[in-house]
Amino acid sequence: GNRGDAGIGGKQTFAIVLAIAFAISTLPLTRLSAAQPNGSVITAPFGKTGGAIKPARKEKVVPFDPKAPPKTRNRLAPFLTFGGKIELEYEYEKNFNLNADEADDLSTLEPELQLAFSFDPSRHFHAFLNLKLSSRIVLKDEQDKKESQTKLEINRAFIALKDVIDRLTFQIGRQRFKDERQWVYDERLDAVRILYRLPNLSFDLSVSRENLFDGDLLNDVEDERINNYIMRGTYDLTEDVKIGGYTVVRDAVSSGEESLIFFGLHSSGEILDDLDYWLELAHTRDLDGSTDINGIGLDIGASYQLNLALKPSVTLGYAFGDKDFRQTGLQDNQDKFQGVTKFKYYGELFDPELSNLSIFTAGIGSRPSRKTSIDLVYHYYLQDRASKEIHDFAIDAEPTGFSRRLGSEIDLIVGYEEIRDVNVNLVLGYFIPDEAFAEADDAFFANFEIQFNF
Repeated sequence: GNRGDAGIGGKQTFAIVLAIAFAISTLPLTRLSAAQPNGSVITAPFGKTGGAIKPARKEKVVPFDPKAPPKTRNRLAPFLTFGGKIELEYEYEKNFNLNADEADDLSTLEPELQLAFSFDPSRHFHAFLNLKLSSRIVLKDEQDKKESQTKLEINRAFIALKDVIDRLTFQIGRQRFKDERQWVYDERLDAVRILYRLPNLSFDLSVSRENLFDGDLLNDVEDERINNYIMRGTYDLTEDVKIGGYTVVRDAVSSGEESLIFFGLHSSGEILDDLDYWLELAHTRDLDGSTDINGIGLDIGASYQLNLALKPSVTLGYAFGDKDFRQTGLQDNQDKFQGVTKFKYYGELFDPELSNLSIFTAGIGSRPSRKTSIDLVYHYYLQDRASKEIHDFAIDAEPTGFSRRLGSEIDLIVGYEEIRDVNVNLVLGYFIPDEAFAEADDAFFANFEIQFNF
């Protein structure tokens, strides 16, 4: 395939990224002593959004989140602050077609530079801009799946009017929507949004579309045209336990897309010392009666950390979506257990949407130090009904439809944050196909990310 785009090669872009980063690092910037708004202060509906956020009693380490914008900790001018981060990601896929006789190895390298600017002239006004320059460099591609590509994206661009009315915030522009476990959404959306907060109760209402305006300044991208209408509320039962409910309407404007409505409940927290739990329950149905979609989904689990040396932990989870259930299409299915880094909790390699699936999960972990964690996670996948189709999964093979047993996966996740402003994340995944795949071979996945914040 074509290995370049927009007139900028991968190696040239990598050099540009390093040059810009070096130039920025030499600027005489003043590091602020207080944390400044970073574009995500009011984008987590299941947390207390606005005002002082109390740190959790047990977990004070912020988990590594590669999608988070840079923190704007450097003063450029009165009311204007700035921050940035450089990230390098290497990814390797082996035998994703589950056929060892047909080579399909793929490896890519992706350097990335993000810059963020925050303008806060008063406590009632906040403007935020986040730009991202990245280049996907294809190192090896035996099936011509990918092309090298350079992107310059407007990741976030919004203004917020805080306390327009007491406890009410109005926000407009491109912003990140994410819930605690990213089970409902983790996506940048062009939106008009209203948030209302009481001490133990909050509401989040919005109308949005993904990429209403072209977010890539270097490439023309054909985006799905779907309008989103989201209503969400959460209530803190106690300091450690919260419950919430939501409705998400996905109204497809593009032909061929499904228009769906989602109703859901969420609860999570610490029910006993060092015992955390989560519960997701949702119902999906078609919006206009044009399909037979009318299903339920469930995700429940608990994670317990022992008060011993190396802080060992045990996690058990079960997720189920019947054949007529769909997730929103905005989800990322990513969270942490007891570690310092988030990962895809339905499998880093297989990474399916929860539809026509049962997923059994068991994990063990350790915290050798406060900012280092190791997780070993096992998944087993079983279809609700045997089918040749799996909704939105990562491998390139399709099941035969004669068996419900899809296979199992083992993931190793290592997170390291011991060095200030440096995050390191290593993921290894191994998928073992079962009876649903005819004469299939195992698949392997590796991902390494290192991020420098400034």
